[in-house]
Amino acid sequence: MDLQRYLATRARLVERSLAAAVPPGRATLRRAMRYSLLAGGKRLRPILVLAAAEAAGGRARLALPFACGLELIHTYSLVHDDLPSMDDDDLRRGRPTSHKVFGEGLAILTGDALLTEAFRVMATARGVPAARVGRAIAEVAAAAGEAGMVGGQALDIQAAGKRLPLRTVAAIHRLKTGALFRAAVRVGGIVAGAPPAVLGRLTRYGEHLGLAFQIVDDVLDAAETPGSDGRTDRALGKATYPGVLGMERAMRHAARERDAALAALRPLGRRAAPLAALVTHVVARARG
Repeated sequence: MDLQRYLATRARLVERSLAAAVPPGRATLRRAMRYSLLAGGKRLRPILVLAAAEAAGGRARLALPFACGLELIHTYSLVHDDLPSMDDDDLRRGRPTSHKVFGEGLAILTGDALLTEAFRVMATARGVPAARVGRAIAEVAAAAGEAGMVGGQALDIQAAGKRLPLRTVAAIHRLKTGALFRAAVRVGGIVAGAPPAVLGRLTRYGEHLGLAFQIVDDVLDAAETPGSDGRTDRALGKATYPGVLGMERAMRHAARERDAALAALRPLGRRAAPLAALVTHVVARARG
């Protein structure tokens, strides 16, 4: 399949939906929300929601509110990650970070507002049975909170500067990054009414994709020349696969995760082609 065309088409659909979910307003908080939310990006998590819904035999448009909800949550996490008390980044996607433009206090509130808005958008979804809406929201909440992304971020902070075994690094990655990937494909399946066997396959795919994505991100970060601020994962003392295994062994782990994700999808046939192409692309981007 033409993955780039698929991604571009789906990204445009997500962009329009995000802009409608958080329309323009005069309040500074609203401007700050749109500044970060509409700053571009791959939109991978919402696209995964849509692709998983289709793989399960559902309609992508019915899953759009949940796709937007995942992206609102992802954006809030980036706004908070960039704060001086976290990664202290000056740039995000080629322009000043939220706290550099609006100040630290408003950046914190921007993240809070994006997180809260995510649940409003999902809760007001139309055309989806109420039971599925509730189940999908619960899935997202679990993936975003202490048992998922936030818990992983806390472990990541506590692990900074320490030598950790691979199993601990993997556990951090599965929470910090993998939880939202897993939730994205599960939510797509839930909204589509996927039977347990299909949802199980989507779940395994999401888990392997999430770990592969973070390993590759670690590899790409380790290969970069530090900027003037020196802020690479190594400089920040973060726990990474290359830090434990070295670059080549880390990439072999990423390839194994890719292969496991593809194996999980195989029984779903052609409907899962976009998901298969995505995980293949995620690992290939580290090869240049």
